[in-house]
Amino acid sequence: MRKNITMILAMCLMAAAMTACGGNSDTAETTAAPAADTTAAAETEAKTEAKTEAKTEAETEAETEAAAEDAEAAAEDAEAEDESADEESGDFTLLDVTADMIDVGVYAVDENQNELVFTMFTEPSGTPMASLFIYAPDGTGDVICGEYTAEVETDEDNITWTSLDLTDVYTGNEFTIGFAESEDDQVYIIDTTGTVYEGQYLSADDTVVYMGTAVALLS
Repeated sequence: MRKNITMILAMCLMAAAMTACGGNSDTAETTAAPAADTTAAAETEAKTEAKTEAKTEAETEAETEAAAEDAEAAAEDAEAEDESADEESGDFTLLDVTADMIDVGVYAVDENQNELVFTMFTEPSGTPMASLFIYAPDGTGDVICGEYTAEVETDEDNITWTSLDLTDVYTGNEFTIGFAESEDDQVYIIDTTGTVYEGQYLSADDTVVYMGTAVALLS
């Protein structure tokens, strides 16, 4: 657009000069004056157009940046919603368990050096869960985990037995596991066969560490 304006101005000036050469001095002065006015008007128009173009470019750039920010915010919201949906859809794993979720943690080792980690925890959704890791010296082992229903009873020796019936989320099989506590604070783990192992309580933090270690060993 600026090139066109420049060419028009040049043509106007040339026409004014040709008219001045073909008449007297008074006529030349009279004819040149409108050309000067036309030049000033054209320059003003050019400046106005340049300002308009600059303003339009700035507004477009601002709108583009705002759109990019909105898209980024929408993507972050979508990601947060996806994570929330994953948790609600059952994609929560044992590696996602944190210390604040732990209700009970017990560790035991039998005479054959088989290691067991028993855990009761509560998912963020509020679902009570239990898991049992079994790891053998030869590197084999197993893990079961699932939502449970509990039964508690105390025997004649004042040992309180907590039995947990659960459906394993990995296999769909049903198991019964649990733990027991005596009056002197001795704790035991009960495996899927009903075998009892003398164990020791774990802190919530240690329980998470033991669970993570067992997962790594069984992977």
